[in-house]
Amino acid sequence: MNAIKNNNVKTFKDRLHSSMQGLSVSAFAKKCDMSETVIRDYLSGKTYPSLTRLEVIAEKCNVSFNWLATGHRLEFVDSKNDEDVYNENIYRIPVYKKQLPTKEEAQKERFVRETPPVMNYPIIEGWVKHRGLDAKKLIIYWAKGDLMSPEIKNNNGLILNTEVSDIVDGAIYLIEYEDITFLRKVRLTLDGWLLICNNSQHPTIEVPKADFHKYHIVGRVVLIIKDIY
Repeated sequence: MNAIKNNNVKTFKDRLHSSMQGLSVSAFAKKCDMSETVIRDYLSGKTYPSLTRLEVIAEKCNVSFNWLATGHRLEFVDSKNDEDVYNENIYRIPVYKKQLPTKEEAQKERFVRETPPVMNYPIIEGWVKHRGLDAKKLIIYWAKGDLMSPEIKNNNGLILNTEVSDIVDGAIYLIEYEDITFLRKVRLTLDGWLLICNNSQHPTIEVPKADFHKYHIVGRVVLIIKDIY
């Protein structure tokens, strides 16, 4: 029987230093289009890069995103002959990157369902099962803007369950209305939905039951991946 082996033997700063392949901090920062201060903070362990920056570093260094982010090297081994075995499966779920559209773009494009994923993100089987979710129904969406700030900040990663049967009162959903994609907290009322955002500068949207069909629920937010700079 084959299993997946975990060779997670380094910290992120060690993996980053290894990926630099002898380059100076200045040269490496220039290679990745980042500041020297940011790279030094990563190397000191003071901060950890966002998903976006991890993707850039992995691409520039020609290393595995999965290894750079988690330290996991995935190798097939014979579990009968090797005691150091990682027994949980790792699912890879698609990641969609939300752009900030102009008014003209918003009138003619969708930004999730008709846009291909930009990458995949590893999720441990145990977490998926613990939450009672179907890994095949999960996607990650990079939030943009301040509609749900401070609960969801610009560039946070959101794991969404696209298997939506019933609307959960108070949960946060990614919603498409016409050609605009947005996040809202849904409150159930006798007459329909209230689509609420945390930022008071944006109004609450009242949706009567007769208009439910105009709103497409992409998925419910089940985990917020915070950006750390």
